[in-house]
Amino acid sequence: MKCIVFGLGNFGLALSQRLTKRGNEVLGVDSDISKINLYKDSITNTVALDVKNEQALQTLPLTEVDVVFVVFGKDFGTSLFVIALLKQFGVKRIVARAISPVHKVILKSMGITETINPEWEYADFFATKVELGTTIDSYVVDDDHLIIEWEIPPRFIGRKLGDAKFEEEFGLKLIALKRYDAKVDKSLVMNNPSDDTVFVEKDVFVLFGHPKNFRKLGIQIA
Repeated sequence: MKCIVFGLGNFGLALSQRLTKRGNEVLGVDSDISKINLYKDSITNTVALDVKNEQALQTLPLTEVDVVFVVFGKDFGTSLFVIALLKQFGVKRIVARAISPVHKVILKSMGITETINPEWEYADFFATKVELGTTIDSYVVDDDHLIIEWEIPPRFIGRKLGDAKFEEEFGLKLIALKRYDAKVDKSLVMNNPSDDTVFVEKDVFVLFGHPKNFRKLGIQIA
């Protein structure tokens, strides 16, 4: 994938480096030359330019990339200005960082349907992790449903999959089971585990359900 990232603050930098590490072709753009010099070796390509300069923006391969990220951390006005120009230039896909709820509403009115806010999203994840205690990762499906990776509680070790009764006891659906593989040093999804599969240490449940039911599970296994 080819992409451009506008704004090399903490989030923009991490995003650019992660995308680069995964084999994507990334162009990191920022007006601060010191950031460009500091991070040029960890991002595919970097360039310093005045993002409020229309002619300068037009020198970039805006219509040749798959996605453009606009992720300025504080400058509300710059974000909207750059997005307006990108729309004018015919950029195919724009993903924007919403700095505030008002900013998100304005972005939506501009036709930007893909927005991110790392602070809100991590706050949701961390709140869930702290509240439930043993979660590894979580994904919000909607306001009433979550998918959570939950490290196996001690009370389940040695029990069979068919005896777990997640739906009957907790109202949660087990959608996958992950098991630690020492060869690759990580947990992998098991293919079609049978009801006779016995849970072992380091297993990870991937569960789907309502937040209140995850709390119920958390309380009962605490």
